[in-house]
Amino acid sequence: MRTLARLTIVETRLMLREVTPPLFTVLLPVALLLVFGWSPGTRVPDAALGGHRGIDTVLPSMSVMVSLAMVAFFMLPVVLTTYREKGILRRFATTPVRPSAMLGAQLLMNGAVVLVSTVLTLAVGVTLMDMRLPDLSLVLPVLLLGVLGLFPVGLLVAAAAGGPKTATGWAFVLWFPSAFFAGLYVPVEQLPPVLRRIGDWTPLGAFRQAVQAAWAGDTPRPLHLAVLAATCLIAGGLSVRLYRAG
Repeated sequence: MRTLARLTIVETRLMLREVTPPLFTVLLPVALLLVFGWSPGTRVPDAALGGHRGIDTVLPSMSVMVSLAMVAFFMLPVVLTTYREKGILRRFATTPVRPSAMLGAQLLMNGAVVLVSTVLTLAVGVTLMDMRLPDLSLVLPVLLLGVLGLFPVGLLVAAAAGGPKTATGWAFVLWFPSAFFAGLYVPVEQLPPVLRRIGDWTPLGAFRQAVQAAWAGDTPRPLHLAVLAATCLIAGGLSVRLYRAG
C-alpha cells in the first residue's frame, strides 16, 4: 500500500507538470455546462425527460460523461503506451516494484481526476446554474461503476496499441461513435428508437443514461448497469491477456 501511495503521488506530480491534459479534462465538462446551461429551456420541466429539467439531467450527465471518456479513452492509454515505448514498465519489472503497481497508481490518479471534474461540475451547477443538488448516494455508485466499466476500455486500447500515436488514433475511432450513441451530438431523447437501443448497449451510452437517471433521482436501468459491468469484465480480461510491458 505504501508503494502504491508513493507511486500515485509521483504520477500525480508528473501529470500536473503536463498542464494541458488534466486541465482540459477537468475544465471542458464545466465549460459545456456553462455554455449550454444558460439556455432558458434547460430550466423548465421537459416531458421527454420525464418531467425533469435539462439542467438537472441532460447537462450534468453530459459533462460527467465527457470527463470520464476523456480520461478513459485518451489520457490513460496514451500515458501507458508512452511508458511502454520508453521502456519504463520493463524497467519496473526488474525491481521490487511491479508494473501492476504503476497501473494501480494510474487508475487511482485518473479516477481522482474524474472525481474532481464531477465535484467541480456539481459545485458550478448548484451555485451558478440553479441545478438541483442530486442524491449523491445514487450518483457516486454510478460514477464508480462508470470508472470500473470504462477504464478497462482505455487499458485495452493501451494493450492493443503499439505506441502513443496509435493509441490516440484508436481513441478517436472509439470516441466519435461512442459520443454519438451517448447523445453528445444529438440528445438521446431525439434519436430514432433503433439508435437509442444501440446506445443502450454501448459502454459510454449506458454510462450516460445511468448517470443521467441517478442525477435526476431515479434508479438507473438494470440494462445500463449490466452493460458497464460486462464491459469491465470483458475489456479488463482482454487487456490483461494482451498487455505487454515492452
